[in-house]
Amino acid sequence: MRIFTSYKGLLWKAAIAAFWLILWQSMAVFFAARYRTDILFPGPLQTLESLRQLAGTGAFWLSIVHSLCKIAAGFVFAFAAGAGLAVLGRLCPPVRALFAPAVQIMKSVPVASFIVVALIWMHADNISILVSFFVVFPVVYFNLSEGLRQMDPALLEMARVFRMPLPKRLRALYIPQVMPYLISGCRVAVGMAWKAGVAGEIIGLPGLSIGEQLYLSKLYLATADLFAWTIVIICISLLCERAVVRLLDRLRKRWEAAYGNPV
Repeated sequence: MRIFTSYKGLLWKAAIAAFWLILWQSMAVFFAARYRTDILFPGPLQTLESLRQLAGTGAFWLSIVHSLCKIAAGFVFAFAAGAGLAVLGRLCPPVRALFAPAVQIMKSVPVASFIVVALIWMHADNISILVSFFVVFPVVYFNLSEGLRQMDPALLEMARVFRMPLPKRLRALYIPQVMPYLISGCRVAVGMAWKAGVAGEIIGLPGLSIGEQLYLSKLYLATADLFAWTIVIICISLLCERAVVRLLDRLRKRWEAAYGNPV
């Protein structure tokens, strides 16, 4: 029965993928017939061929590595800072009130406006680090703050009555209860980091970056290359999201195995 269910799930996913590929190819054929050119909307085969050619160049891999390292650095810095400030705000409400306007501004300001201003402050080579930090920080901060706010007061009171040491409270109470909020926030934050980071690279044009390759594809009307790079961004973003979520979920399961689920 399990094999049948798995086989049925694979067939369903294959059918969904086939639907979107057929729709993509149909749109490519329509645009090619309507405007007598395939530059405006290349099909799946053209995109895959372009991706194959790009993958054979050193600039392709160097651009991926450079963008990945910088966007990942911005994500890590934002995760650490957002988590630290959320915990500090929980322990000291005046700190939360003090930083509330700044966090709200980071949440509300358009990314494009921030990129333009940031390029005045710093060199374009590091713009993706700052932009990724800018969009990830509020997501981590608000999700962790909500997780801390929703903690079971009865468990916290029990820990206080029995004078449970802080390290044990962190491991047995706080971390297991806030981890689902962190995982949920990271699912959103990873994709946002890549979208904003690449947008910053397109505007700042740092050398050997994915954003620069996208801009050059647009400049030379290499639409197939543009589509190929877009697929690369989507795949890397999904892989990064899965890696981060799996890491956090594994840590959550280890804590639950060691201390039990307090909820």
